[in-house]
Amino acid sequence: MHIQGIGSRKFLACGTALAAIWAAAPSKVFAQITNSAEDTEIIVTAQRRQENLQAVPIAVSAMNTEFLKEHEVRSLQDLSGAVPGLVTTNSVGGGLAPLSIRGVGGVNGGANTFNDEPVAVYLDGVYIGRLSFSTSDLLDVESIQVLRGPQGTLFGRNATAGAVLVTSAAPTKNAEAMVQGSVTDLHEHKISAMASGPLISDMLLARVAFGYSKGKGYTRNTATGGRLNGSEATSVRGRLRAMPNDQLTLDAIVDYQTQDTTYGGIQVANIAVSPTSPFAVRPGFQDLIESDGFGLDSPVLSKQDALTLTFTGNYDFGSVQLDSISSYREFKASGDQDSDGTPAHALENRINSKNSQYTQEIRLSSDAKRRLSWILGAYYIHEKNAVNPLEIRNYVGLFGLGLNPKFVSGQKLDSWAAFADATFNVSDRLSVTGGLRYTYEKKDFHVRSQNLILNGGTIPNIPAAGPLAGVTLPAGTPFPPGSPAFTSFADKATFKNVTPRFVVNYRPTDDMMVYASFSKGFKSGGFNAFGLSPAFEPEKITAYEAGLKSEWLDGRVRANVAAFFYDYSNLQVRIGVPTGGLDIQNAAQAEVKGGEFELTIRPVNALRLAANLAYLDGKFTKGTLPAIPLAARFPYGAPVSLAPQDVSGNRMSRAPEWQMYLAADYDLDLNSLGKLKLHADWRHQTKVFFLEVNQSSTAFQGKAWSSLGASATLSFGDGNYDIMVFGRNLTDGRYVTQVTQYGSFPVAAISEPRKYGIQLTARF
Repeated sequence: MHIQGIGSRKFLACGTALAAIWAAAPSKVFAQITNSAEDTEIIVTAQRRQENLQAVPIAVSAMNTEFLKEHEVRSLQDLSGAVPGLVTTNSVGGGLAPLSIRGVGGVNGGANTFNDEPVAVYLDGVYIGRLSFSTSDLLDVESIQVLRGPQGTLFGRNATAGAVLVTSAAPTKNAEAMVQGSVTDLHEHKISAMASGPLISDMLLARVAFGYSKGKGYTRNTATGGRLNGSEATSVRGRLRAMPNDQLTLDAIVDYQTQDTTYGGIQVANIAVSPTSPFAVRPGFQDLIESDGFGLDSPVLSKQDALTLTFTGNYDFGSVQLDSISSYREFKASGDQDSDGTPAHALENRINSKNSQYTQEIRLSSDAKRRLSWILGAYYIHEKNAVNPLEIRNYVGLFGLGLNPKFVSGQKLDSWAAFADATFNVSDRLSVTGGLRYTYEKKDFHVRSQNLILNGGTIPNIPAAGPLAGVTLPAGTPFPPGSPAFTSFADKATFKNVTPRFVVNYRPTDDMMVYASFSKGFKSGGFNAFGLSPAFEPEKITAYEAGLKSEWLDGRVRANVAAFFYDYSNLQVRIGVPTGGLDIQNAAQAEVKGGEFELTIRPVNALRLAANLAYLDGKFTKGTLPAIPLAARFPYGAPVSLAPQDVSGNRMSRAPEWQMYLAADYDLDLNSLGKLKLHADWRHQTKVFFLEVNQSSTAFQGKAWSSLGASATLSFGDGNYDIMVFGRNLTDGRYVTQVTQYGSFPVAAISEPRKYGIQLTARF
């Protein structure tokens, strides 16, 4: 079966037909997380069921609304350092920021719009393709779960590194409402509101949420006098839940987000029209980023729009449940970017892309309390991607002749999967789990490109010019002279794979579980947006993990440990294209090993202490990648000859050796004045590499960093009103969060400076 052009009308028709039969009720699927002195149980859905976190043989971290509020989490980017193994970044441009788990992440810079992410993101059970959610404002979120390691069976959509499950709040049976507003000293303003309750007794419930935020930007543009790294975003979500009887629950969700951003990167090396090195860090670079004075001559504007329609529901037959999730999503991104990161009029990018996807998942699951419990499912995704156009304006170019390549490209994807997972309780203490997923994917790709001379001129009389020395070439001439004005490339590819999972877990006591697992993951191959290479091969991983989950002293101490070893083959690596953009190549083999420790202590009801520690050793064991020679010197914008470089022994990108996190919460009862909650947290991450080659250079490295945050929340009026004052990055540490190659030179994104703010909340 091949489906093309599935739009919103077809989605609605399909969703209406499915409503009569299937559904996947969020009340039975998504996380419910509580974390109080009286109830410390954390319910997660890492195995597509509601289960206690301590009973799930998977390394998973769960964060509830209190955690998100205390840590001032506005988007997934703000989780960096708080979840072991998770690394997030700021965006260099385009409003796209990759996620990385245990040393494996997505596109560095976001320029390749056709490759799937190894960290799969799900919103209310719906897979979100592309880098279209990592920078979005989080609105009315109930919980976030981070699943570490390949999720090749139950969350199998190319999740070779892990999965992030975002769950929005569900409608309530009792009427309630909330208004919340905040302001910071970085000229940020945010307001959100929510209303929820019954429309028809307990049979039809509704929830509506709205959010608006605006920030002028925390860096100055010294070239124009404006501000950079600011944004304006609006989010709206509406949700209906119908429960016509005790067996059937239906949900319809409409989610819309729009965001305008002014992301600004900064050039790490000195650029010049004379020969220079991209690996030599410019003098005073640290002082420059701490001054927040970036100079960009070109617009750095990005606009994103996303609309998601989701229909879910659940039918409970008693002994089994039938679940379905149908979704249609459209995502548009456009923008202009000063890619050279300086006031020099050297390199600009312009992109206009569109993505649409239709997904359908159906699951049949047994009662989890049976001795043999099981899940059977099928999954389908149809996706269309288009870039029209991606334009690069290289004003320097070869011999001073500016170049203007344009790329118009597109890709269609159809992917089918069937999966099964079963757990057999050998005894009250011992259980074994086995799972299998079969995936079949088909991709249809095309690209049409042109490379014209931008500004015209005469080729100088130097040996490299050859017979064209002294020839005047007007603007619009194809380059190289005499070549076709347009080149085209089109191809199709299919990919098949089977990914198994096997787990043994044993409970020596009621409060302790040990487990060992073996699993495989798969990420399909594909095509590069620039068509520089016909295709890259599928990425595969074999993963081994062992862990301990335990509670002590009547649940006042929770200690979880995980150790893992990954064997990657054909790891898909994102490398910079000298003319601008990204290409994907396969590295033959890589190994990742490490361990994680999570600890929570509640010595008294009023005090909660938490700590995370993660160790990671991720290295390439075999492979070569194209690289700019470390000794190369060339004018900015000139073509560069790449040479194969053996990357054996090199560390993987965005794979810190150590991550540490500490947090403390203390509750004070102020009697008639209300309750005061004090919170403090500290995060630390060791240095990372942003390039898989030339790792002796500091230009593509991020130094170690630490960050301190704190908040104080006064609740009064029977808990209906909150006043929270908070501070983030209190030590004002400034560091590089991401480096991307543009024109072969490094452009960096920088962390936010110290920030103070106040947030007011009213509940009705």
